[in-house]
Amino acid sequence: MYISLDLFCKFIIFSLLIFALVYGVIVLFKINKLINCILKLIENNKNNINNTCRDLPIITKNMSEITENIKDISEVATEFTADAIVTKENIVNNYEILKDILNIIKSIFLK
Repeated sequence: MYISLDLFCKFIIFSLLIFALVYGVIVLFKINKLINCILKLIENNKNNINNTCRDLPIITKNMSEITENIKDISEVATEFTADAIVTKENIVNNYEILKDILNIIKSIFLK
């Protein structure tokens, strides 16, 4: 008894379709289970979600104010750093001048 190539191809295709159908059903069950878990999680945290949504405009306003304050602080810090650099340069220059004056006095008295 021989099996025709046509019948064999139909058997392979039919077997693959059955496998795909069974696999699809399993995937759908798992997706359904996942969606149910997500819905339970949302239901259990409904009050927290509502509180967060209610407080979100206040939080964003506070964050905006904090950002503005940080910008102001960074500007002040930049100005302070620039002043500190200028002060350091002035101290170094004054030290050099004082050193030169002391060298002149030293040279006068040592002669």
